[in-house]
Amino acid sequence: MTRMKAFLLILLLLPIPSWAMSYFEELGWINSESKVPSLLLYPEQVEALYQDEPNLIWHDMQESTQLEFQLEIIQRAGFSPLISRQLSYLRFYRKSNLWYEYDLLATDTLIFYMSYAEQAKRMGHAWFFEGKLNSVLPPPSEEALFELRNSASSSQLAELIETYTPDTNGYMNLINAYLEVAHHQGKQLPKYQQSGVKRVGDQLENKPLLLERLKVVDVDLDGVRIDISWYDKTLEVAIKQFQGIHGLYRDGVIGPNTMKWLNMAVEDRMAMLALNAERARIWPDQRERLILVNVPGFDMEYWYGGESVFTSRVVVGRETRQTPVMVTNLNALILNPSWNVPWKIMVEDIIPKVQEDIGYLEKMNIEIIPKWGSSETINPIEIDWETLNPKAFPYKMRQMSGDYNALGLYKFNTPNNRAIFLHDTPSKSLFNRASRAFSSGCVRVQYADKFANLLLKSQGLDTDRIKAAEDTANKAISLRKRIPVHIIYQTAWSEKGTVQYREDIYSLDRLNSTKG
Repeated sequence: MTRMKAFLLILLLLPIPSWAMSYFEELGWINSESKVPSLLLYPEQVEALYQDEPNLIWHDMQESTQLEFQLEIIQRAGFSPLISRQLSYLRFYRKSNLWYEYDLLATDTLIFYMSYAEQAKRMGHAWFFEGKLNSVLPPPSEEALFELRNSASSSQLAELIETYTPDTNGYMNLINAYLEVAHHQGKQLPKYQQSGVKRVGDQLENKPLLLERLKVVDVDLDGVRIDISWYDKTLEVAIKQFQGIHGLYRDGVIGPNTMKWLNMAVEDRMAMLALNAERARIWPDQRERLILVNVPGFDMEYWYGGESVFTSRVVVGRETRQTPVMVTNLNALILNPSWNVPWKIMVEDIIPKVQEDIGYLEKMNIEIIPKWGSSETINPIEIDWETLNPKAFPYKMRQMSGDYNALGLYKFNTPNNRAIFLHDTPSKSLFNRASRAFSSGCVRVQYADKFANLLLKSQGLDTDRIKAAEDTANKAISLRKRIPVHIIYQTAWSEKGTVQYREDIYSLDRLNSTKG
C-alpha cells in the first residue's frame, strides 16, 4: 500500500503531457495560459492535421464565416449548449485577433460539426426531441478526416462544409427565411396592439406597425395602401396571406390568434426556423414510395414513383395522448375493421360513460371479452359497475365494425409496439377545424376511401376488392410492397416556395429553448 502511495505521488509530481504544450507551444502559436487546450474536443485529430502542414488553414474569411453561420443555426435551434460554447469562443478569438487560437478551435469545431452531420440520422431524434447535445461525439469517419486534410491543404474548406450541410430545397428555404427574419432583429419592434377585433372598414390604431409586423414574414405589401389609416380591402389581402402561412382561417379578421403570430418575437421566429432546418437532417430523403405525416401541420402526403399522388388533412393525438414521432411500415389495408379498445381509452373514457349509462356499450356496439381474440363475450349486466374501480377492470373491450366504429371503414395497418396506425373516422366534422389534435394518438385520414383505392391501384391490386368486401368485417388486403410511414414533427417548413409556420402543439420546440 505504501509503495502504491509513493507511486501515485510521483505521478502527481510529474508534468502532465499535453499535446498543446508539446507541439503548438513549440510553434509559438499559444502559451501556457491559453484556454484552447481545454476547449478542444478532438486534440489528437487536430494535432495530426497540423503536423502534416503546420500552417494556419482558416485564412479565408468567407470559409470561417460559413462555419460560424452553420454553428449559429445550431446555436439558435437551442439543442446543443456545447456548440453554443464553441461558437462563443470562436467569435471571441476572431474579435480579439487571436488567429492561432481561432484556427485551432475552428478546425476542432469543424470536426465536431462533421461528426454531428454524420450521426444526425441516427441520433437526431434524441437531440431534437428528447435531450440535448452536450457531450463529445465520436470522431467522424476516417473518410471524413481524409476529406478534411485534403480540403485544408487545397483551401477548399467552404466546399467541405457544404458537403456536410443539407442542400434540399426545403432546408435552403428555411435558411433563406431565417436570413430574411434576421434583418428585423435590430429593429426592436414593439408589440402590435389594438382594441377588440378588426375587420374591413375598421379604424386601425397603428397601421404602420402592423405593416412592419407583416414584413417580418415577407408578406406581399405591394398593393396595400399606406395613405389611409383604416382597414381596407388591400390590407385584407395581406392579412389573409399572413393567416394562411400560419395555418389560421383566412377570414381576414385580426383577432387573438392572428395577433399572437403577429407579435411573435423576431428571436423566437429565428429559433423556430433554425430548429426546423436542423430537424430536416433526420427526415427521409427518398420519395419513391413514402407516406409522410406532419403532426403540427395536421396533414399527410403519399409519394409514389417520386411524385406526390395524394394529400389529406389528418386528425392527430391531443396533447395528453400525443402522436409520437416514429417510423413504421404500412403492410395491409383492413376493410370494415373492428377495434380492440386500448387499455387507457377503456379505463379513462369508456368505463366512466358505462358507469353513467350501461346502455352506452350497446349503443356504441362494444363487446366485453375475457381476452384478445376470444369469441366468448361477457354480459355487462353481470358486472357491478357502480363499485368498479376502472383500473381494476379484468376484461378487454372490442368495438365491432359498423357506423359507430372509431376506425371508420378503413384501417391502414402499420404494425408497431405503440399501436399507432392510420384509419378512417366517423367524425368527419373535425377535419373542418384549423387545429386538429383530437385523437388518442392514432392518425385519422380525411379522405380514407380515396386513399384506400389509390393504395391498391398503385400496388397493382384490384380496387373492386373493396366493394366486394362491403359486408365483410376485418377483411385484410395485403400490399405487395410495404410502404414506409414517417410521422414527423415540423412546426416550420417550405411548401411551394413559401415557408409555413404552425403551433407547437406538444411543446417540443419549447423543450429545446429551455433544456440548454
